Order: sequence, then C-alpha cells, then structure tokens
Amino acid sequence: MAQIDAELTFRPFDEKDFEPLAELVGRTWLSEFPARAQEAAGGVELAHYLAPATWSMVAELGGKIMGAVLVVERGRENPDAQAWSSLEARLTAEAEKDPELAEAIRVEMSGVEEEALLESEYAATDAPGTDATIKLLIVSPDAKGLGIGGRLFSAAAEHLRETGARGYHLLTDDACDVGFYEHKGLERAMRRRSRAFWPGADPATDEFYVYVFEQAL
Repeated sequence: MAQIDAELTFRPFDEKDFEPLAELVGRTWLSEFPARAQEAAGGVELAHYLAPATWSMVAELGGKIMGAVLVVERGRENPDAQAWSSLEARLTAEAEKDPELAEAIRVEMSGVEEEALLESEYAATDAPGTDATIKLLIVSPDAKGLGIGGRLFSAAAEHLRETGARGYHLLTDDACDVGFYEHKGLERAMRRRSRAFWPGADPATDEFYVYVFEQAL
C-alpha cells in the first residue's frame, strides 16, 4: 500500500484528462452498451458536467485516471463553460449519425435531465445544501480498495468549508451505493420515483428512485 500511495497523485482536472475520464464514465455507467457507445455517451455527459464546474480534482495512478470529483458552487462561474457546452452539442450532433451511439446518449442524458428537474426543486428551498453541488464523483473499478472515492469526496467537502459554503448536496439514484453518502454524514433531502428509462430499469414496471442528499457544513 505504501508503494501505491507514493504513486497516487491528486490534482485539478486538465483538458487532457477529458478522453480518459469520458471513457471511465461510459464504462462505469453504461456497461450494457458497446465500447463505442459508452465512450460517446460518457463524453457528452462529462462535457455537460464540466460546463458549470467551478472546482475539480482527479486521482491519477501510474499515469492512469482512477477517479474524479467535480463541484459546482453557487455564485461562481466556470470561465470555460461555453467551450464545454459547445463540445457537448458537437459530440451529440456527431453521435446522432449512428443510431447505436444516439441511443446510448438518449438513455444516459434522460436520467441526467430528470435529476436536474429534482435539483431545481431542491434549489428553491434555499437550504444550506443549495450553496454547492458535488456534480460528479466517480472512481474506476480498478481502484477498488484504495480509498480514492473517500479521499476525493473529503477534498471536495474541505474545499467548500474553506470557501465558506453553508453546505452542499448531490444527486444520486438506486444504481449507486447511497450507503456511501450516508456513511459520510449526508442525509436524504428528497426522493422521487423515476419517470425516465434507466439501464436495467423500465419506469412502467420497476420502482427506481432518484435522490437529493445534503450535508450542512
């Protein structure tokens, strides 16, 4: 473990991280799609999350991206927001030429859009957690047992404490391990049964929920 810790580095996201992180997003959340479709949908989703992100950190081991966290802070703007939004639009348009890629993007982004609607309702409450959002927290399956997720999560929370945020929240769903967030001290603020199609879940027959978890700082 000492050798691994010596090689493990944490640093801000860089543009060169986009492709490997997009591949990780697609591989993690769209495993039922072919690799090309995973990468296409992962790229669109990652660009969507990067546009509003105001703080970031990636974990790198042996030159390979092993995880990342993106934070959005209320009242702050990402100067590169327009560039990331333009990339999202361009990648989506290119994927529309291939039905398989387009379907993967439709499935993934329908869930993202549903979470955004729930988040907008939560934002109207002006609870302490509305000051910031952990927009993305992802860890490679290859990093299991290294504690990378916990370290990324703790770094994000510490950043928000240092900047004076009253609290933060995140969006998640039944496909994720919500117990991780409960273990970190977050509480469930909102829950809604999904009306979107998620990989492995049909809204007509399955009970699949999306959640807002929050924590005051």
